[in-house]
Amino acid sequence: MNLNAAATDAASQANAFPPKSFIDVKGVRTAYHDLGNGPETIVFIYGGNFGGADASSSASVWSINAVPLSEHFRVVVPDKLGQGYTDVPLRDEDYTMTAVVAHIADFIREMKLPPVHIVGHSRGGFASARVAMQFPELVRSLTIVSSGTLSPGVGTNEVTLANPPFQPGTRECARWVYENYCYKPHVVTEDWIDVVMDVLSQEGYRRGVRKMVDEKLGTRLFLPDLARYKRETLAWINEGRLQRPTQIVWGFNDRTVVAERGVEMFNMVSAHERRTSLNIINEAGHFVYREHPERFNALLANFVNLYSARG
Repeated sequence: MNLNAAATDAASQANAFPPKSFIDVKGVRTAYHDLGNGPETIVFIYGGNFGGADASSSASVWSINAVPLSEHFRVVVPDKLGQGYTDVPLRDEDYTMTAVVAHIADFIREMKLPPVHIVGHSRGGFASARVAMQFPELVRSLTIVSSGTLSPGVGTNEVTLANPPFQPGTRECARWVYENYCYKPHVVTEDWIDVVMDVLSQEGYRRGVRKMVDEKLGTRLFLPDLARYKRETLAWINEGRLQRPTQIVWGFNDRTVVAERGVEMFNMVSAHERRTSLNIINEAGHFVYREHPERFNALLANFVNLYSARG
């Protein structure tokens, strides 16, 4: 592969990503991007959570997927509660994954979207699966991408990404984090890091960092809530409450959540939902959809068409 050509193509897709719009979701000013007008609607949910001091995620991480897919589908990409350019929670007690999931469901309702094909990466995969089970009327199909938060077992993020050799919050630190997530470090483009740094500079985002780190809401509230929520969510899957077509996509070389955990996730879901598939992609790390965008986009387009309202 010509690395310069690949970087140029990613940059052009990022530049074609439309400007963000805003909508009020139960008092929270919520940023989102809305592309295309096809008969089926895809909603992308990225990973991470509010309060990360060394890196941040936002809707534009999906730009190289959303832009080409919008030629055939409507694609909606929100910024999650307290992330990207969406406001932080209104109350301290809402610095939880429970509130993040509720915000996604409320966003879909507020946008008056038909049942959507929801696609969640990493911690966003957990949130998307929870929306599919808790609010099934909002979801037509589910795609889970490399979600250590959702899959059984213990993740290796803390080991793989331990002790960055750069000051937290710096461009060098953000680049180091994302390059270590990826099998192909060159996919971490300047455009990607530009957005990360812009989000980190936002006063609203910094307020979330202070809440999670300085006021210790991360350890006192967020993590205990997530542990409880995960136990309940895995129990729901084992009980057969996930009753939507489900596609699982994993990077074979993901050091933060190994491929075997994707197989375990498939075994859990497919035991009760026959419309389940697993795709493990070689030479791919945690951001498989950015490392192999054409392959990922084709998988998703075929899956959406298979389980469309007309199917």
